[in-house]
Amino acid sequence: MSKKTVIVREAFDWITEESVGADQYETLIKYIEKKYPNERIVEQQYKRLRFINYVGVIVCSGVRYEIIPKINLSQDDERKALLSMLTVTNFLPISFHENVKTGEGKNDLLSVFLAAFLERLLLELKKGMYKTYEEHSDNLNVMKGKLELPQHIRKNAFQKTRAYCSFDEYTENNLLNQLFKAALFIVRQHTDKHLLKLHIERCLGYLEEVDLINFNAIKLNQNLFNRQNERFRDAALFAKMIIEHASIYSHGRQSSSFSFLFPMNFLFEKYIEVALRKVVGTDNVMSQHAEKRLLRNRRSGRQNILLKPDFVIKDAIILDTKWKSATYRDRSNYNQADIYQMYAYVTAYKDVTRCILLYPKQEEEANHPLWEVMDTDKTIEMRVVRIDDFEGTVKELRGIVLGL
Repeated sequence: MSKKTVIVREAFDWITEESVGADQYETLIKYIEKKYPNERIVEQQYKRLRFINYVGVIVCSGVRYEIIPKINLSQDDERKALLSMLTVTNFLPISFHENVKTGEGKNDLLSVFLAAFLERLLLELKKGMYKTYEEHSDNLNVMKGKLELPQHIRKNAFQKTRAYCSFDEYTENNLLNQLFKAALFIVRQHTDKHLLKLHIERCLGYLEEVDLINFNAIKLNQNLFNRQNERFRDAALFAKMIIEHASIYSHGRQSSSFSFLFPMNFLFEKYIEVALRKVVGTDNVMSQHAEKRLLRNRRSGRQNILLKPDFVIKDAIILDTKWKSATYRDRSNYNQADIYQMYAYVTAYKDVTRCILLYPKQEEEANHPLWEVMDTDKTIEMRVVRIDDFEGTVKELRGIVLGL
């Protein structure tokens, strides 16, 4: 199980080699490089790193790293805000609604994730094991199924009382249940919570007759679902996440590593989308609108430079989400490239009168600018919105978008 917990805020707090130990620091880097080769998960400097645009949990070499969004609340509230966002957006196959509602989100993230997974899995296993007909072959004392003559001759030339047969057996020892067992064995060593350990052992009790196998990419990508086992889908997708991001490293001992990491910019965008649809109605929000081009090539006649705003609202407002702080040292903090992009939007969309850059409310905010586009009644503005409470988010968005 994890012996040490390190809690950091995304894009803010640093993890140093000195704080976690040289071996653990090196293992963390290797794990990230192996499991997230095409993503910029961390920013590295000399003997230190910090997580960029990703939040969640990594369990690696005996250390649990918890990465939470920085919104200038307590660690418990920031953790709860993250769980609320994951619940609202259905970002994970299993909802954390009850954990958030009852305040259990104040526990460490790993325990909350595992509790949601284990409670769902145990609930479905109690309803009944999923069984399938699986092909088996064995050297038996009685005929069963089909006699496999070549193998029978080879094995039983001098054993007239045996028959080598292949046959179908109705069993729980199938790939879906093997997936669950593999995931349970990975997480079992990483929790010291009595209730979670009890849930794990109860699940493994149901899976006692299921083989523990190694999963490769081919097995993980097989289609496991049908009408008979659809009720297991959410738990299976969660188990798949555990296995996909698990590794084994050895520094004199074996240590299983795995993670639940989520791209915060995408999560923020989806969270705002859900809130926007509640404010103005689903039919009045178009997400990732991609029907406008900025330029036309005279020689080819083709339109170039695709414009793709995050949201077009009632054909009158464009809103782009930016997961970064809007304030730095009590002053507005914006990227000029973002302003140029908004200018391109407001130019191409003739009926749009407002372009909004929307940031998370993270601290005491500056008086953010409101720009007027020269010789028009169109504006480009910076706005911030709270993300610690969904109803609060909806209320503030209503004021931003509708002026209410």
